Amino acid sequence: FVGYLIPLVQSLPPLGVWAGLMTLPFATYLIMMLTNLPISLPTALSELFTPFLIVKKAFLIIGIIILVYSIVHLKMKKKEGLVTSGPYKLVRHPQYFGIILSTIGLTGWSVWLLNNTFGIGFLSSSQTIGVWFVQLLVYITLAFIEELYLAKNHGEAFKNYASQVPFLVPFFNTKNKFLDILLSIVIPSILLFILINIHII
Repeated sequence: FVGYLIPLVQSLPPLGVWAGLMTLPFATYLIMMLTNLPISLPTALSELFTPFLIVKKAFLIIGIIILVYSIVHLKMKKKEGLVTSGPYKLVRHPQYFGIILSTIGLTGWSVWLLNNTFGIGFLSSSQTIGVWFVQLLVYITLAFIEELYLAKNHGEAFKNYASQVPFLVPFFNTKNKFLDILLSIVIPSILLFILINIHII
């Protein structure tokens, strides 16, 4: 399984510290969730294509699409300076947003499997949710640190961009760092708890 995660971190040398910091929490989360599944990985992957638990799977797939699109877009436009186009018009950290969406879906799916199958994971449902919260807080922290770096390197351009585009949650641009962080915790948490309580879809 670890072999499948190598592509997530193999770009570390050319991208520097940000690539490693960005992929480490996601890789750790994936290892914990996929080894925690109470059914075998091939069965879980085949279940991805069934219409069962479609909302949870939709979060997972949409999040991965946003993540991949953001990475590709950033690599294509990075030479031009501060990237503010494409998915970066939606939120200032679309890669983290994609990861958070996909892990909401995967966590909801994992909790459902733990509660509704005969398999046993090494984490309980509440511990699984706890792992997701830790990962969420790590990405919010990384986004905040990254913004300090961007503000230092792009000055007024980043300040103008930050005043127009939401931090991590689309449609919620408070222009207040504390409220941005609070909304980045509360809104994904509400989505996760709604998703966990949707038992069939």
